[in-house]
Amino acid sequence: MAQLHRRHVLVGSAAFSIHAMIANAQEQILSTMQSFPKSDVFVGATLLNNPQDDHDGLGRIFQYDAELIEKGALWVTGTTHVVGGLTFAPDGTLWAFDNLGWFALTVGRDGKQKWTKRFLDRVIGKVQFLASEHFLFTEYFNGEVQTETLTTRHQTLSDHPGQLGVGQIYEFDVKDKLVRTYTPDVHGGMSRSMAITHAILASDGKTLIYTSETGPRLMRFDVAAAKPPPDLKTPPPSQGGPPAMFLDVACTGTKIFLPLGNKLAVVDEKSGQDLASFPLPAFGWAVIIAFFDGAFAYVANWFTGDVAKISLADGASLAQTKISPKCISAIAQFAG
Repeated sequence: MAQLHRRHVLVGSAAFSIHAMIANAQEQILSTMQSFPKSDVFVGATLLNNPQDDHDGLGRIFQYDAELIEKGALWVTGTTHVVGGLTFAPDGTLWAFDNLGWFALTVGRDGKQKWTKRFLDRVIGKVQFLASEHFLFTEYFNGEVQTETLTTRHQTLSDHPGQLGVGQIYEFDVKDKLVRTYTPDVHGGMSRSMAITHAILASDGKTLIYTSETGPRLMRFDVAAAKPPPDLKTPPPSQGGPPAMFLDVACTGTKIFLPLGNKLAVVDEKSGQDLASFPLPAFGWAVIIAFFDGAFAYVANWFTGDVAKISLADGASLAQTKISPKCISAIAQFAG
């Protein structure tokens, strides 16, 4: 991969576009993703290779079987930054997002990339599909605070100068037309600018359950009523230990699954009551998807690059693989 490392190239006083160079490199890398059989697992793991921008790199989605045996990888085109937000549409198309580049992309069931498109000049975290065939985009940022510990710098909005985002929910119809905008409550997380970073659609088909990454609230928004019910869960303030924080969120049936750094928590979808808790090795488990029959979940560790299949009966590790540290942004499983 050394030949793919990014470099500034100057000709006279003009500089070639780095992203044009990377797009060309992506075209030349062989993608080996296969068609989607039921139960295959997909992991967004961008190759971050720009020392000046820690979220900039070659978009990549790995494909595994249900036991985490690698089957192939797709090097996506038309993106510039971390590719995440993996979600399967009802027709089996895989959606993903380069949210810092403001792009959405799709991958067909044959494993081939279909299109890359900018729906909004916004950082979109994920898509949710409604029974009406409309779909929702959830906005990742709200506010103007750039995270100083990162070298990446986020784009600001032309219609809200200085703002990274306004923390809204956007509803589109079947013709990809924006038909409604909602303003939910968000927490901001530790950076104070996080909005709806991770979300799932509850079993009622109309309530979003979501987090502001690293924040202490598991929030809800009723799309049909266009208003937020009370939080599903807000842990009490920490007594001396590290503060409680939510990261990713997944669901199966009426159970919600939450990776909390060093453990996997299971809570009831309607009451927020704790149902189970399983310890995880080390710290940094921040990405999750629950298997569609509720028997196990797949979790990923941001710091180590480990991906594990975890039994939801006893927390046992059933399979494991490793990618690279600080690159995994999303997991999805194909339900067939």
